[in-house]
Amino acid sequence: MNLNINRNIIPRGCRILAALSGGADSVCLLHALHSLRGALDITVIAAHYSHGIRPDKAAEEERFVHSLCDSMGIEYHTARGDVPAYAEAHHLGIEEAARLLRYGWLYELAEGLECETIAVAHNREDNAETLLFNLSRGAGLSGLGGIPAVNDRVIRPLLEVSRQEIEAYNRANGLGWITDESNFDRRYSRNRIRHEVLPQLRAIHPEADAAICRAARNLSQAQDFILQSALQLLDCDRELGRIDRRLLRSAHPALGHPVLTLLLREVKGDPRVLDARKTEAVLELALGDRVSGRIDLGCGLCARVEYNDLCMEKAAPDAVVESDGEQLLEEGQTVIWNGWAITVGGEEGVAVARSAVEGPLRVRSRRTGDSIALPGGHKSIKKLLIDRKIPAKTRDRIPVICDNNKVLLVGDLAYDPAAGAKNQNQAIRISCRRI
Repeated sequence: MNLNINRNIIPRGCRILAALSGGADSVCLLHALHSLRGALDITVIAAHYSHGIRPDKAAEEERFVHSLCDSMGIEYHTARGDVPAYAEAHHLGIEEAARLLRYGWLYELAEGLECETIAVAHNREDNAETLLFNLSRGAGLSGLGGIPAVNDRVIRPLLEVSRQEIEAYNRANGLGWITDESNFDRRYSRNRIRHEVLPQLRAIHPEADAAICRAARNLSQAQDFILQSALQLLDCDRELGRIDRRLLRSAHPALGHPVLTLLLREVKGDPRVLDARKTEAVLELALGDRVSGRIDLGCGLCARVEYNDLCMEKAAPDAVVESDGEQLLEEGQTVIWNGWAITVGGEEGVAVARSAVEGPLRVRSRRTGDSIALPGGHKSIKKLLIDRKIPAKTRDRIPVICDNNKVLLVGDLAYDPAAGAKNQNQAIRISCRRI
């Protein structure tokens, strides 16, 4: 049986480390690559990582992988991890923790075995599921472009192949595989998309998977075009991390985010700090009329406007920022806000568990509906300020320290004890001092 494997992305004459879970997709990929070893002059080595999610099945999976590789005369390597423990320790979802541990080991193993390429078995349905998952989270073009066929040294030769074709190929070649029961656990978002959302879309359009993947390719090309346009905009006489705001104002709005990302990379900053809210805030500052201003992005980075220039740069340590609006709070920084000095980090203030903080910290005025968890239960900020005899005219000048989901502190009046740190080594201190 012919398989529509993408041979164009397989480097001729290379050593390939093939990720082998034992599932139908990875078995198909290993066999297909092994079949091409003569035509492409490649060496294929298998790598099996046991995640520790189903410890009762680990031995069976390893025996299957061992037998399969021996039957084809393929060198193989195995490793075990404890994904549930890693996920809990780092406050990650199981899927994300598994991905980080698996790819970390694959890259390390590939380096040790001098494999230039890592092959993984994502297929057409995986690609469609990824686009839908990212769409539900409001992703930009990079997320809607689906899974890349080539990403650094990772290649995905089966990305255009359906699961039905993969299983037919395996049966035609007498290949068995192991079914992972966790793929049917609908507590995982991707599984709900796979077993509930995609079947409904196929009922509307039988070729929904292929159509979604075509859309992903189109969006990926659009993203590439926008990125190239952003690079052209930045191809001028300027300092790294800096652009003339007039250039940005004259450019198409679609270039805003990629320009900011490229500027951050120029100063060796992590572009992942630019979520949608921060991107919007930086662009509003850059395109507006203010001749100066600064926005802290987190991870020791900031965006600053200075007359006609927008600058992305590393924030000075122990920076002092003056603000009277909503302001992001960065560790090691003091913000002067409406007559208060608010410091994150250091030795003073309320010890908050890092694990209790969801998203970036920020300071702002109270808002309608704000409340804080106290020992006796939740209390509205309005009632708290009334109880503390704070005059009405000054209540909006009391700092509210919050993350994405909850209020942690109200000035020096109250704090959420549930967010308190039991282990001081895992704490971050937040200090609010009246000036």
